[in-house]
Amino acid sequence: MVFKAIYPEAKYFKSIVDALAKLVDEVAIRVDSDGLHLKALDPARVALIEIYLPATSFLTYEVEGEEIIGISMANLGKLLTRIKKGDQFEIGSSEDYVDITIHAVIKRSYRFRNLEVPVPEIPEASLEFDVEAQVLADTVSHAIKDAEAVGDTVEFEAKDDTALYIRGRGGAVAETKITRDMAALIDLIVKKPARSAYSIEYLKHVLALTKIAEATAIKFSTDAPIYLEFLLAGEGWVKYLLAPKA
Repeated sequence: MVFKAIYPEAKYFKSIVDALAKLVDEVAIRVDSDGLHLKALDPARVALIEIYLPATSFLTYEVEGEEIIGISMANLGKLLTRIKKGDQFEIGSSEDYVDITIHAVIKRSYRFRNLEVPVPEIPEASLEFDVEAQVLADTVSHAIKDAEAVGDTVEFEAKDDTALYIRGRGGAVAETKITRDMAALIDLIVKKPARSAYSIEYLKHVLALTKIAEATAIKFSTDAPIYLEFLLAGEGWVKYLLAPKA
């Protein structure tokens, strides 16, 4: 087997897969001595997701050189539906196949074709943001769920460095105000006031990541893309860039 890695908590890996499956059907995963790398752009070219899991985040990590693994997110998501806390997730590859093993009370093994999925060529974006915040991940999740209850648009606004507003707009308005005196707001830097709106449908795609991250970095400017970064429990990160709603 050319590549083999065992991740200590399969439920964490499932949260990453859940986020990916809502954006793309198939992904190309690059594995090398540093770890697991993935970058994917949704078909509408509205959302970009980038994932890095370092080799040190795995219980076992073996690779010869660099490998590209192509796999269906739907297939991977289905086999992870019955995992429990404490189960371990193993992924391995040979030239033609990807092998998945769930280590639990019993060991379950699966084999898929190693798909030829093109690695997306996405130029590095150099973006400047007027607002940069660090917020507890649970707070972000609750705010977006509240926004979804009233409409299909979520608006982020900061007038100064005292508060961050997350609002849902539709038939009504639902507002979450996160102020500097709250434990939920870790940091807030406002270079100049900014407000921008985004599709709740696309932001919902990454809510699963709030289960495995303690904090979320939020960066935005007026009528510009929003940048979210989730520092995963243990090691690694997920970065998400979403275009503003017209």
